[in-house]
Amino acid sequence: MIELNDTDLQEAATAIRRGMEVYVHRTHGRMLIADDPERNVRADPEVFEAVMQDISTDPDAYVHIERMTAPEAIKIMAAFTDRVRNQELWQALTYALKRPNPFQNFKAELSRFPKNYERWREFRQEKYTAYVRAKLVEEQS
Repeated sequence: MIELNDTDLQEAATAIRRGMEVYVHRTHGRMLIADDPERNVRADPEVFEAVMQDISTDPDAYVHIERMTAPEAIKIMAAFTDRVRNQELWQALTYALKRPNPFQNFKAELSRFPKNYERWREFRQEKYTAYVRAKLVEEQS
């Protein structure tokens, strides 16, 4: 298995959550992270181009960790909702996930409950870290 230390796993998870491109070298675990300027106007096109050029020299040497799909991300939000003990928040989050724009609605509802917002951030980071770990294991098989 490609070994990443906890710090690198956390960094990869955060990058994936933010929609960035993450590549991990199969042999030594070196990580390359770049934000695609076509998806994010604040991304540095030169950094993105340099990373992509690095990878293009030997594409088989890298594992590309794909961004999580929207349905997968919604499942994480639903799993968090199922753990919420506050009835008012549980109802608000459940309803937010059923309406159009579930990501915006979920965040808006959660922002009304600051203590739970921090719990959400920790829960989400754990799930994204597990996602990165699973993708690396998947590449080994």
